[in-house]
Order: sequence, then C-alpha cells, then structure tokens
Amino acid sequence: MAIHARKQKGATLITASLFFIVLIGFAALAVDVGHLMIARNELQNAADAAALAGANCLAKTPKSSGTDCIDIPDPSGAMNWTVAESKASSSIGLNKGDGATLIDGVVTTGYKNLADSILSPTALMPTSLSPVTCDLTTPGAPCYAPAVKVIIRKNTGLNNGPVQLLINSMYGAATIAPISVTAVAAIAAPGKMYPKIPVAINKCMFDLYWDTAASAPRLATATTPINGVPQVIGQPYEIRIGSSYHYGICDSGQWTSFDLDVNSQSAIGNLIFNGSPIPLAIGDNTWIEPGTKAASYDDLIARYHGTAGDDVTMIVVDLPTGLDNKGTTPIVAFAGFHISGISKSGKYIEGHFVEGISTSSLGGIGPFYGSYKRPRLAQ
Repeated sequence: MAIHARKQKGATLITASLFFIVLIGFAALAVDVGHLMIARNELQNAADAAALAGANCLAKTPKSSGTDCIDIPDPSGAMNWTVAESKASSSIGLNKGDGATLIDGVVTTGYKNLADSILSPTALMPTSLSPVTCDLTTPGAPCYAPAVKVIIRKNTGLNNGPVQLLINSMYGAATIAPISVTAVAAIAAPGKMYPKIPVAINKCMFDLYWDTAASAPRLATATTPINGVPQVIGQPYEIRIGSSYHYGICDSGQWTSFDLDVNSQSAIGNLIFNGSPIPLAIGDNTWIEPGTKAASYDDLIARYHGTAGDDVTMIVVDLPTGLDNKGTTPIVAFAGFHISGISKSGKYIEGHFVEGISTSSLGGIGPFYGSYKRPRLAQ
C-alpha cells in the first residue's frame, strides 16, 4: 500500500512538473509574441518616419551638403531623388528598434501608382517614368506620384541581429523568421484645400507655360519680353496675371470670391488676408468677379509684400472664352505660382509657375500643376 501511494505521489509530481514546464513555455511564448509585436511596431514606425522625411525633400531645394533640403521649392523644377534617398537613409538611424539604434535600411525612389493600393501596395515605377499622369476621370486609371520606399529588416547581420526570444534561451528553440517592414510615402497634388489668394487663372494660360510631359514649368528659349517682361533663357517663363480687360484670354486671370457672390473691393480684400472661409475641392464652383479693382492690389502688396519669395497655390478654371463674365465655374486644379512682384499701376501679379510648392490639403488627389500636399503614407 505504501509503495503504491509513493508511486502515485511520484506520478502526480511528475505530471505537475510537466504541466508547470508547459505552463512556463506558454507564458514565455506569450511574452515573446508581445515582444515581437513591439519590435515590429518600432521598426514600422521608424520606416514610416524615414519615408516621410525623404518624401518631404523630393520637390525642395537641396542643402549644400546634398543630403538634406530646405523648405522652399527647387527652382530647377526637378525631383530631387538622390537627396530624398539620403534624407530617408539618415533618418533611419534616428530611431530605435528592440532597444538598439537602427543602422541598416534599403531606400529607393520612384513613382507610386496611388490608384493601386491593394494588389501592389508598395511597388514603385522607375524615376524615369514620363509623362507623369494622374487620370481622375477614369475609374482604375493610374495616378502616379513621386514617392520614397524604405525597407527595414532585423536579422542576422542587420540592425543588431534578430530579436532575442525568451523561449530560445529556455528551450533552445530554432531562430525565428526575420522581421521585415516596408513604408512608402508619396507627395501628390491636392484635391481639396482652403484657397488663400482670390485670383483664378485660365487653364489655357497654364498650358502655355507648363510642360505637362515633364511635369515642370516651361523654360524660356529666348529673351523676347512677354507682356513687357524680359525672359531669361533656361529659366521658367516670367508672366503677368492681370484681368482679361488688359490681357488676352489665355494670358490672364481674374478675381474670384470662392464660394461667395461678393464683388466689392472690401470683400475681396478680406479674402486676400483671410482666404476662403470654407474648403473647396476640384469640381466645386468658384465665383468669377470681373473688374479691375485697383485698390485690391494694395491689399495684395500688403499681404504678399510685392517682392520675390512668395509662393502661392492658385485656383485654375477652364473658360476658353475668357474671364470677362461674372458667374460660377468649376475648379479644375490648384497651381503652384511664385510671386516676384505686384503692380497696382500695371494691375498685375508678376511671377512664374513653379513645381514643388507644399500646401495643406484636406484630401483627394488632383492633377499635378506644381502644388503638392504634404507627404503621406501611400500603402
């Protein structure tokens, strides 16, 4: 009897020990799963931040170091792919993963098809893609945007090796599969925003001075003046935006009061200083308010100083017959424009179209007319 009891007690102890070992194993597994999730999230956050930092440099002026950018559009109108890659790469090391500073990452640049976010969420087209198109009228048609892709892996020889698991040290389990995360950040044209400057330009004017195939301003090929403005060969055409009372149909602009039907100098002045009271999207109507409104140029000069250095996003409308008539017309795009001067006596805004103006956007994607919304994660 005593021997049998001792055997039963021994079996119970063995069973309890085995159960305890299994229980510890499950506890270790739970800890490891949580550890892996935290490590993956840290790597994903680092990849997201690096991709966004790189994309922020795509259309901006490089610093003299060539590895970073300053917060103004690149006057050359070109995408700074190399600078964007350098900025993304250097940003990886500003973050940690699994308690250690990250070291390694793979950074590439190219065009992301924003219309393809399911089948190929992280695929990029080459930087040589031309022309860059964004078809907003055909469902499923491509919409290409400049983008930066960052891949961060944690494995043997990469970013301080694989994640160390508790269960490995306890049971000698095999090394787990490596962690790999990917982030893609893109800059795209705005589809909806709060317009700031109450001036609309005609699309046919934009078409004269913008190279759609290159997605950049057309460059002057001669010094012949345009409406009295001398040109510099190799630089964007310098033009004057004035009412069609003074300029041709495809060489003019006009006051707009956004969604409001107001046409007084004081009302336009209020919009100059405060912008549109509501957001407007491509396809929304904007009011065209004809008239010279000479005093409003004083407000423009006060708001934009009338000197070089002001970059704005202008409403574009498509009125082939001109902007002489009061009424509403749909917005077709938002264009980037650099103001180099404003004249009350001449009743014009002087400047040139520019690529790479960063603007606040409330959503949507528009055709690229030189104005970008801030970088966003694309996948």
